[in-house]
Amino acid sequence: KEFGKEYLLVTRIAKTPQVGYGGEASNTEVVRWERKFDKILLRAVSYANVAADSLPIARAVHAANFEEILAAFPIQAFGKDSASVVIDVTQLFTTDIGILTPQKGLRDQYRMTMLSSDRSYVEYAHSYPINIEVENVLTFGAENSPQNQSSRTMSFTMHHSMVRLPEKPMTPRLMDWRVGFFGTYKTDYGLDVQKAERRAYLLRWRLEPKDSAAYFRGELVEPVKPITYYIDPATPLKWRPWLKKGVESWNTAFEKAGFKNAIRCLYPPDSTADPEFCPEDARYSVIRYFPSPIENAYGPNVHDPRSGEIIESDIGWFHNIMNLQMN
Repeated sequence: KEFGKEYLLVTRIAKTPQVGYGGEASNTEVVRWERKFDKILLRAVSYANVAADSLPIARAVHAANFEEILAAFPIQAFGKDSASVVIDVTQLFTTDIGILTPQKGLRDQYRMTMLSSDRSYVEYAHSYPINIEVENVLTFGAENSPQNQSSRTMSFTMHHSMVRLPEKPMTPRLMDWRVGFFGTYKTDYGLDVQKAERRAYLLRWRLEPKDSAAYFRGELVEPVKPITYYIDPATPLKWRPWLKKGVESWNTAFEKAGFKNAIRCLYPPDSTADPEFCPEDARYSVIRYFPSPIENAYGPNVHDPRSGEIIESDIGWFHNIMNLQMN
């Protein structure tokens, strides 16, 4: 039943050999599983060029943006109804598939060479109602290894989240360049203008009122799903209350937009209370604490390219930003 549905495949470097910090994003891709003859294909889907499916030009747009086949798997077995199939995806995580491995810039910088399959393996795979989480270890040759030059080797722990995108995309909203939003960009060939127009849509959370009638009467209402950030379990205990206070102070701004308790910050759940919690899981937005001398922080997000809906956002909080704040 999942054939043809679109998933967001989010890849992070969970553990790193002195290259960046564990938990940082590596790549995000929209993918689709489909059956072709006796194989199951994993394809990459692009939304850089679009046109409404109802228009004749949509055929030309699709033909000029053919979806890459990232991997192909032979069917190993059939389910009782013959519609469901079993495939072995091990090779997806133990061979050198570009979107699932460290980025090209990193590989060029450290002169990384071939992936060593006999030193690469799957750590675990977990499935949940809307997502699959896989963690694996990849080992490469490296002429300029930063951690141990004599080894000429770099090993990474990668984490991959495959999250089903919403069945009904959120309504996109055009960006206004006078307001500081991040955006997603598309060239739309279906508009009634004299040229292909590149449009920017802002990235935003899906905030929907629990009580629409009260909301439109101008009353403060809670959202169906509040924006929720978790604090990284690696965060020193003394800073946690202040990070929580900083996030939740934004509720004042959301109240101006008609929402109360729109954003919250939670402490990391106890492993016994929620053994499934993992900061790399793309269902969770996490303030990641990085052991870095850089006086900075940053806030990337994972979003649905069809609509600009933010699926989750991980804030990178560098240790030495505290010195910046103090000064």
